[in-house]
Amino acid sequence: MNSPAPIRVILVDDHLLVRAGIRGWLMRENGIQVVAEAGNGAKAIELYALHLPDVVLMDCHLPDIDGIETTRRIRERHPEARVIMLSIDVTTETIHAAKQAGVAGYLPKSITSGDLLQAVQAVAAGNPHFTGEIANRLRERSLQSSLSPRELEVLRMVACGRMNKEIAAALGIGEVTIKTHLSHIFSKLGALDRTHAVAIAHERGLLR
Repeated sequence: MNSPAPIRVILVDDHLLVRAGIRGWLMRENGIQVVAEAGNGAKAIELYALHLPDVVLMDCHLPDIDGIETTRRIRERHPEARVIMLSIDVTTETIHAAKQAGVAGYLPKSITSGDLLQAVQAVAAGNPHFTGEIANRLRERSLQSSLSPRELEVLRMVACGRMNKEIAAALGIGEVTIKTHLSHIFSKLGALDRTHAVAIAHERGLLR
């Protein structure tokens, strides 16, 4: 009986030592083959078209095009592409943005080799892989309406310590309108007050 074809993987990370470590984990498995490596987004897009791998392991933070935008561009040209995002950034908004770009999985860089192998196998088989804290954050995000651009602008000023009167003057609107925006912000974030809203926003990566 013929052995099944190996899962073909491209590694994308700007740190050579990180790629070497991941490559070492994967190459210990008979059923996985690392076919190419890229240190930036542009090279990843080029290599994907050349190799058409089963799975891409994509770092979120790359020196030219970030991993989320790189994923989006790859999937625009190759809708069948299966990408797993690997990142130290596990804020809710970043995970959500990656999901919107089309990733099939998202893993923190603190994972074990077993976790990584399981994710690669699942995604190669066509199954999304969002587990544990990542899945919880996505569920949390889906229950909350996103802040409007104006609400986000108001919240950023609140985070800088500006009071309603100052925010109103800066935006050229009335204080009553600012209070309305804050009420909507508190409701959407499930916040009790200004301080709580800012803390939640920082935790979710809304204020970057």
